[in-house]
Amino acid sequence: MLAPLARGDGGDGRLFVRAGGTLLSPHWLHAFSDPSVQVGPLQLALFGSVGRSPAALAIVLGVAAALLPVAAARALGVERPAVLAGLGLLTVAAGFTITGFDSGHPADSLLPLLWILAAADARRGRVLRAGLVVGLSAGIETWGILGVAVLALAPGRRGAARGLALAAGVAAALFLPFAAAGDFAMGSYRWTIAPGSPLGLVLSAGTAFGWPLRLAQGGVALAVGLAAARLARRTPHALWLVPFVVVGVRLLLDPLGSDYYYAGLEGPALCAGALLAARGLSLRARAGAPSPAAG
Repeated sequence: MLAPLARGDGGDGRLFVRAGGTLLSPHWLHAFSDPSVQVGPLQLALFGSVGRSPAALAIVLGVAAALLPVAAARALGVERPAVLAGLGLLTVAAGFTITGFDSGHPADSLLPLLWILAAADARRGRVLRAGLVVGLSAGIETWGILGVAVLALAPGRRGAARGLALAAGVAAALFLPFAAAGDFAMGSYRWTIAPGSPLGLVLSAGTAFGWPLRLAQGGVALAVGLAAARLARRTPHALWLVPFVVVGVRLLLDPLGSDYYYAGLEGPALCAGALLAARGLSLRARAGAPSPAAG
């Protein structure tokens, strides 16, 4: 029954279930005492509660991964029920719904889609709601804050600045209690460059990659995303393109290049395909409609 939602044993999820149990206990300030815990408190809360049942967690993450692309496509302006239904089925057929549970990192599939929703809000001037979504994204995994790139799609700089301030404030509030008073070891973690990663093509495999390089990686991804937002802001494709670019640049500079990372590109790409399909159907319908003179 869980085949469309789970395929493996949950990957890193077991680590996060344990840390989530600590978060939901009287010893919650020690939830980040293990440097390997590189996710946010919102994910730990989910895994520490629902994640006690792997089946329940697989269902929650799988349903979210099936519904969020549809919601994101609607934010792009896709309204045709057939296209939206086809998109939902495609997420299941392509295995998109199982990635979050199998890896233990649902952020890779879900965050870029949340950014699309935030981008749609930003473009409509709902900058505070967009900033809130981005700030909460960082509570799932820290790189969720890179979604602030979509705030550049806001009508004015002042509104974009307000959204940025709220996003940064929400993200800081989520981590500050642990960093200020707890046993917070996240910043001491070191990755090593994997041979099959993009960085492994230019740097020696096994080279240490710590948080200073993570910050540089995020800074470059954010800068390129902001440039994409400025160049594409007037096009209907900007809402999915900016998240796609941010994730793409981040992956080019990633030390690991794990397979599940690429779900971050797959989600926006699926939404882009739905937008193109809907526009194509609309053009065909207009071309086939009789002209007023013919009537």
